[in-house]
Amino acid sequence: EYRAHRRAQRGAMDPMDRLEQAGSPDQAAALAQFSQLLESQKTLAKLTATCFQACIPSPGKSLGSSQQVCLWRCAQRYMETQHFVQKYCEDKLSSGLWDHPASRQG
Repeated sequence: EYRAHRRAQRGAMDPMDRLEQAGSPDQAAALAQFSQLLESQKTLAKLTATCFQACIPSPGKSLGSSQQVCLWRCAQRYMETQHFVQKYCEDKLSSGLWDHPASRQG
């Protein structure tokens, strides 16, 4: 019931729903690649918004050197943090300390 509710909220165009319904292995692989691309685009958009807001108090025609350095460092920290959190979660899931939400019944 919960998954059906979430699907209704997300809409019919969710790539993960299509991935579950893919017929052939080639279709499933293509949809998985597309889904990964979408997640990468979301991460890039979040990184851009976060770092731009933190480093550029008022946009102008060009970036000063301190703004460029700030953006570079912010992006590095953001990506390192994303990688750390992803690795941490994967380790917890593979060790059995966390249950994957999809494996729960109910």
